[in-house]
Amino acid sequence: MEFKWSVNKVTVAEDNLVVKVDLTITATDGDNTASAAYSCNLVRGNTFTPFNQLTEEQVLAWCFEPVVTTWTDPNNVEQTLMRLIKDEGEAQVAGQISRQLAQKAAEPVLPWL
Repeated sequence: MEFKWSVNKVTVAEDNLVVKVDLTITATDGDNTASAAYSCNLVRGNTFTPFNQLTEEQVLAWCFEPVVTTWTDPNNVEQTLMRLIKDEGEAQVAGQISRQLAQKAAEPVLPWL
């Protein structure tokens, strides 16, 4: 199965800082394809690349960085959740293709058609 991520659109702040990225993941496995859309919100980092010098690979790398959320639950226990958009997206479209293949197996083409 092959995966292809694409940047569809970016939103920039007044200082040409990219703050949001709209992405598409497409998976291909033989004749089967599946895709899903994602949005990635970015926060200001320690480095800055001028907008006209950005590459799609660099923007994708920003979106693929782990997003860690930490909070304290009602029992006063600290909880942490790590989100990996790349893994989530690829798992989602792989699942779509698996369902397509299962449906083909369950509903074969009639031999006389």
